[in-house]
Amino acid sequence: MSQPDSETRKPADGSSSPSDPTPSGIARRSFLRNSSLAALAAGAAAGLPAVSAPSTPESTAAKKEKEADEDGEPALPPLKQRVLALKSLLIQKGVLSEDKINGFIAYYEKFIGPHLGAAAVAHAWVNPDFRASLLSTPADKPFQATAALRNFFFNTVNPESGRPYLVPDLTLGTAIGPEGEFLRIVENGLQTTGPDKGSRKHNIVACTVCSCYPQALLGVQPTWYKSQQYRSRVIADPLGVVDEFMTDLVAGDSKKWAAYTAYRDGLDEICTWDSNSEVRFFVIPEQPQSWRGLPEQELRKRITRNAMLGAEILLP
Repeated sequence: MSQPDSETRKPADGSSSPSDPTPSGIARRSFLRNSSLAALAAGAAAGLPAVSAPSTPESTAAKKEKEADEDGEPALPPLKQRVLALKSLLIQKGVLSEDKINGFIAYYEKFIGPHLGAAAVAHAWVNPDFRASLLSTPADKPFQATAALRNFFFNTVNPESGRPYLVPDLTLGTAIGPEGEFLRIVENGLQTTGPDKGSRKHNIVACTVCSCYPQALLGVQPTWYKSQQYRSRVIADPLGVVDEFMTDLVAGDSKKWAAYTAYRDGLDEICTWDSNSEVRFFVIPEQPQSWRGLPEQELRKRITRNAMLGAEILLP
């Protein structure tokens, strides 16, 4: 049901509608080559066939001896051996360097996470021009929202740190960080721009092939996002998936459940956006009415990762 190089759209009545075309992958491949070591090494290693010699009966002691190296340390698992071999080869060929690898690891460990996406959403809620720059991208420049995000993150001071949210040396030479160059942004609830303006729509993000995800804004994927159950059910029954997430979120609170059902029953359409190797999707959740007027810094603290994927809605 998903389209290989585009988003999958699922109207509320369950029917399918055509997908938009996606851009050439040339720039994307260059981007991955220069900055996505983890995806490159682990993905390539996982795709290599396992090679083993014909097995012959041997004692348990002999097996254990083979599993130890010359220093008596346990041998590395085969997958890790292949990953390290690929790493050495990439460094030898000049594709990557130790500094770039260490910078990539530090970036994911210390700097990125849902707080970046939440900062962008909160700013979009209080700044209509910024919101429009994220949502109203020209047809011939579908990823222009990345430029608006770059300007925001590099030129807006995070009040908690007293420094900009991002600086160029943290993003490894990319726009807003690895997996952040090719972003499409959609909004949940009342549509404020485009041909659907005035209608009510819910968008939910998935990757039906693997786990493509807007890591530059949300950090590392949650386990459920990568699960086969989520990836298949979000296509066949996206509203049912949201129902399950919201059931867990409200935890029996009847008022919160009533607020969710009012949102759900007012929808005109629900869309599943299928991320892939060429594009990532990100959701601006609908702002609860009772949050209007709150300071931007306070709004940031209330925005959740799951809401920015469309798996949940925000409740007061």
